[in-house]
Amino acid sequence: MRNWDYDVAVIGGGPVGLALATEFAARGHSVCVIEQNDRVGVQPRAKTTNVRTMTHMRRWGLAPEMRRRSPLAPGFPRRVRFATGLFGHDIFAFDNAFCASPVRDERFPEHAEFIPQYVVEGILLDHVTAHPLATVRFHTRLESFERMAGGGLAATVRDLETDLVERVTARFLVGADGARSSVRKLLGIQMQGLHSLVSFVTLILRIPGLNADPALQPALFHWLVSPDAPCVMGPMDKEDVWFWGMPLPPGREMSDEDLLATVRKAMRRDFAMEILARDPWTVHKLLADRYRDGDVFLAGDACHLHSPFGGHGMNLGIADAVDLGWKLSAALEGWAGDDLLDSYETERKPAHRLVIETSTENVAALSDKFLAPGLGDDTPQGADARAAAARAVEEAKAPEFRSLGVVLGYRYASPLVVVDEAGDPPAFSVTRYTPTAYPGSLAPHAWLDDGSALYDHFGAGFTLLRLGEPDAAAERELTEAAAERNLPLTLFAPRDAAVRERYGADYALVRPDQHVAWRGSRLAAPAALLDRIRGKPATDPRMAAATAKGRGK
Repeated sequence: MRNWDYDVAVIGGGPVGLALATEFAARGHSVCVIEQNDRVGVQPRAKTTNVRTMTHMRRWGLAPEMRRRSPLAPGFPRRVRFATGLFGHDIFAFDNAFCASPVRDERFPEHAEFIPQYVVEGILLDHVTAHPLATVRFHTRLESFERMAGGGLAATVRDLETDLVERVTARFLVGADGARSSVRKLLGIQMQGLHSLVSFVTLILRIPGLNADPALQPALFHWLVSPDAPCVMGPMDKEDVWFWGMPLPPGREMSDEDLLATVRKAMRRDFAMEILARDPWTVHKLLADRYRDGDVFLAGDACHLHSPFGGHGMNLGIADAVDLGWKLSAALEGWAGDDLLDSYETERKPAHRLVIETSTENVAALSDKFLAPGLGDDTPQGADARAAAARAVEEAKAPEFRSLGVVLGYRYASPLVVVDEAGDPPAFSVTRYTPTAYPGSLAPHAWLDDGSALYDHFGAGFTLLRLGEPDAAAERELTEAAAERNLPLTLFAPRDAAVRERYGADYALVRPDQHVAWRGSRLAAPAALLDRIRGKPATDPRMAAATAKGRGK
């Protein structure tokens, strides 16, 4: 019997915690978000909402609001510019950086959006607080938690305004409470890796008149390769609000006046400036020993920390929320097998390692890497130096600004993914994404003849794509097996030969997170197949053999 107040308690009300709440509420489960701060501030933290997160926003019905509240006009160039100064010579530009240009693309249904993290949080918060299944409690701190007899957890929380101590009970508890996670510390879980690779300072500035200056070359980011002040800056929000950042020299203290002088050197123009916020931060390369302790889980920065260069941080945490959201929902609904919850770490940790490695490489190539004698000179020698720097920039920074392979190309390899076919998946590339339905990969996107996206037809649970001639008896057996297990299953049959060619099989089973669980030419032993992909592998060898027999293409 249920003896808890909420299905899930989420500690942390940042974008990961709010994404978790959004996912749980969308799946019909009650959720309470506990956040000790008020989350109000001007620090941008994340600035890029990538194509994968925007696809989740589309599924949640929030993509239009993201577009509406973006500070960028549709015609603003989504490019990253390298130059000798904000008003200096151009060196190189990555156009359509992060796939953020507002154009239709065959590889995904939503382009990336450049929008400060606090705006993203606001959109998610508005959505969550309006949902009847969700509760958000700010200024409330987790003190401790304990496991209850008969299942569930009791969290002791303190209201920081009234000092009142209460108990919040839930079936599951998730720590999405950031790098200094109290949940992780209470569990005694350690972070392994490298601490303090490099330290930075970010300023949030109001610079009146800068956006309107006719000599300004518009860009998302300006990487300024200046011998006096190598740095990065860019527009952050409306009303002439900009961010500016640079690595801090080891052992050197810099006053606000020192930093503003450095900004002016990098700009090569003198503007009046107001510091709205100063944010020192440090790059780490860390992974938690484990992501689960019974019915308690870690997500986002609570279990992985890495360089923000490449724009993966917030997006990686939101992907954690989606993965954990459908799996915990399956447990609450009674159709999860024993292996499903363990697969959260099995599947997500390799994706975290991938981002940690590539983002660490990104931070190794900062603006000062491209300095050269005479780079800013208005001479033929200066032009030659800039041409050489441009080649170096494109080679070194393409993995940072053309990283669709990292965003969409990772593949899950776990017992939940059924692979028994000849050949290997396409080779992985950081900068190139090759759509494939090889099991474990993200389901290939397609625009259908009616203008809708294939993803729009996926159900909240598993989706069986029929891409060839129907096998009515096998489909009926699969549907009945799903109903017996209370497993949500949708059938969709797109009438488009190009989709069949892209998926390379007559059938494909797509998971709730839009990854391919299985594909094959026919549905053999549907019950055993469903048990495998829900984390309850068949123990009868005859059933396992029958499942394998049906996987051939």
